[in-house]
Amino acid sequence: MEECKKQKSRRGAAAKNRYAAGAKLSEHKFLRILEGYAEAVPIGVLEPTTHVSGKTIRGTYRALRAHLPLAVQRERARFSGAGEVLFAGGMLSPDGNRLLSGIERTRRFARYVRRHAPRINSAEEERLLLIEKAVRVMCAVDLRGVEVDERLLAEIGDAFAQLRVREPLGGLVRAVPRLRAHAHPSLRLYEDYRRSLLKQPLRAGAASSSGLETDAPL
Repeated sequence: MEECKKQKSRRGAAAKNRYAAGAKLSEHKFLRILEGYAEAVPIGVLEPTTHVSGKTIRGTYRALRAHLPLAVQRERARFSGAGEVLFAGGMLSPDGNRLLSGIERTRRFARYVRRHAPRINSAEEERLLLIEKAVRVMCAVDLRGVEVDERLLAEIGDAFAQLRVREPLGGLVRAVPRLRAHAHPSLRLYEDYRRSLLKQPLRAGAASSSGLETDAPL
């Protein structure tokens, strides 16, 4: 009987997920979903390869999207410095709002919404999706040695609007010569987010609120 209890205890310990507190998903499956999220894999495509239900993947994607603003603010050296650009004092900065507004007006973002969040039904969810897309844009470029100012962000927003719908985000560098494309933007997003979650895991209810204030409407 004692040996049986020890085996159950070991199995329980092995199932612990360091990236999502209280999650029923194993770490392996959670990281598969995180990888799918980083690569912007549609839920219907990811479901058969992970053996996780579409409902669970959708909920995890929403939780990751809601938690992302907090992660980029805490990990300001990661995500290509997105936290420095987008936020100031726990709120969206003027530069952040400007970049999000530029992204929001594009056909490319409208397609992104249709593909990845067709059930979006609130201003909060749209704001989170815009922040997610802005972080993806930041992760696609290498800003080392580049001064990030209002002019550069305006150029990035204009370049994003000019991208063809299916063109990789690395194509931004064609319109902004002082930028360099990052070789593996989805891998950067995955690794930076994974490391951030080790320090501050997802928690129950993360999908319902980002905990972020804004000083200006999008």
